[in-house]
Amino acid sequence: MRAVNLIPRDARRGGMTPSLGKLGASHAVIALLVVALGFVTMYVLATNTVSKRQSQLAGLKQQVTSMQAQVARLNSYAQFEKLAQQRAQTVREIATSRFDWYGALSDLSKVVPANTSLQSLVATVSPTVSGAGGSGSSVRGDISAPAFELKGCTGSQDEVAQLMSQLRVINGVTRVTLEDSTAATSTSTGSSGGSASGCPAHGPSFDMVVFFQPGAGVLGSTSTTGSTK
Repeated sequence: MRAVNLIPRDARRGGMTPSLGKLGASHAVIALLVVALGFVTMYVLATNTVSKRQSQLAGLKQQVTSMQAQVARLNSYAQFEKLAQQRAQTVREIATSRFDWYGALSDLSKVVPANTSLQSLVATVSPTVSGAGGSGSSVRGDISAPAFELKGCTGSQDEVAQLMSQLRVINGVTRVTLEDSTAATSTSTGSSGGSASGCPAHGPSFDMVVFFQPGAGVLGSTSTTGSTK
């Protein structure tokens, strides 16, 4: 028998793929459509991605705006809390540094002897605080603490010493300093046997400072003038 080649003549040497020269116009149109479809697909996908990212960005902006509004609302509470803490601290500082002037004056009135007259009394929390009616004592600046500046008179020098001893028993007193004690002159006495200031005849007048424990007191001073017997 004679062999017969069943492969078509135009495909025997070029393979199964037709040559490009034999592609028709329809094939070119199909190729252009495929390319165009690819670009359209890429465009649609890119547009969808951009839209999705823009939507996410808008949502994040809304969240940021909402959080900023919450922060603004909470900021007023934070400022109020800070102000409350500052005021509470101020109150605590005042409370811990307050000096019991009422108690000190009450104790003073109990220890002053009956024959002693006080012409002036100035109570100050520190040497930097000045009070009207004081003795102008130079000893006051020795200790930075609450103190009484006393000016008055009594019957004798022994009674001045007795007064200083009595002043030391006042609660919180740490030091009693006598700055001056001068006997009254005859020109200062009146017809009733006493001085014009109410002191006993020829009795000494004194200036002294009574110091209390340091670190306690309130800003200000208390001053009184007159006679205490």
